[in-house]
Amino acid sequence: MKSILNSWFAIDTNQFIFALRYSPKHLASEHLIFDKLVSLKVYIPLQVLKELQRNLDPTEMKGVIAALNQAKAIEWNYTPPNLENVKLWIQRGAKKGDAIIAADLDAANIPYLISANRHFLSEIPDLPFQVLSATTVLSYF
Repeated sequence: MKSILNSWFAIDTNQFIFALRYSPKHLASEHLIFDKLVSLKVYIPLQVLKELQRNLDPTEMKGVIAALNQAKAIEWNYTPPNLENVKLWIQRGAKKGDAIIAADLDAANIPYLISANRHFLSEIPDLPFQVLSATTVLSYF
């Protein structure tokens, strides 16, 4: 059986913020970002990159880039997803930023999103990818 760890993972903005801004409630995010990326193939959608740049200061962004440079493989997607696909995900109940990410991951055939975003976790039906918590991903190591 193919290990989940051989697949591509997108990592939601919240995971980076939790990892960089220490919180005892989010130690799994910190462990994932700073210790386990070396074993993961990471896909970064344009929307996540924009959100990181909007929410992190330059020193924190350097931390994100340093962590991502340790990944087993990384793919940066700088192309916005198809607007019609974004509209489709908004109609299905996604907030705009989440709809953009969903459309991007769907188009890129990314099977997993690591997120603590409750909207991805419960409010959007029929996602074309599985949403996993950092804790769940760590359980595969």
